[in-house]
Amino acid sequence: MPDELTSSLDDAAKLEALGERFTLALTLMDRGDIDRAEELFLEILRAEPRLPEPRMELARLFLDTDRLEDAEGHARLALEHLKAGGRWTDMLPDGVVESIAHALLAEILRRRLEDDDVIFGEPAVFKALLTESREHFAAAHRLDPTDETSNYYANYLGAGSGSPAGDS
Repeated sequence: MPDELTSSLDDAAKLEALGERFTLALTLMDRGDIDRAEELFLEILRAEPRLPEPRMELARLFLDTDRLEDAEGHARLALEHLKAGGRWTDMLPDGVVESIAHALLAEILRRRLEDDDVIFGEPAVFKALLTESREHFAAAHRLDPTDETSNYYANYLGAGSGSPAGDS
């Protein structure tokens, strides 16, 4: 039992230290020091790859710097970890963090739809991205009904409340 307690205390100290690095990375992002913020998010994820919040922030950073493929990968992993119960922060109400993750992935997919290779490429790829983006926007709004942006895009992309995508 003492080994379990020591391990638990070590884990708590590790998470606290990672939390401090996370806060610093957010501050650096706000200040426009994108490169250093990216480095810190990656350090955090090397130490604990199951944390969804740093992965979401890294996805947002990649989205904001037009690295959509990297953004999508991190957003998908963050959502997987959240659905598996890997939420790190308890500062937001239940459902809101997952809603943000769905909205983030939806926005990344929506932005991919603007790429000429997608627009003029295979129609099935365009339709799949459109459908998935719409479904994630709808899921974000269901989880957080105050998220009017996701509601707007879910409807704009064709997932009105009467459609199957709006009900899934």
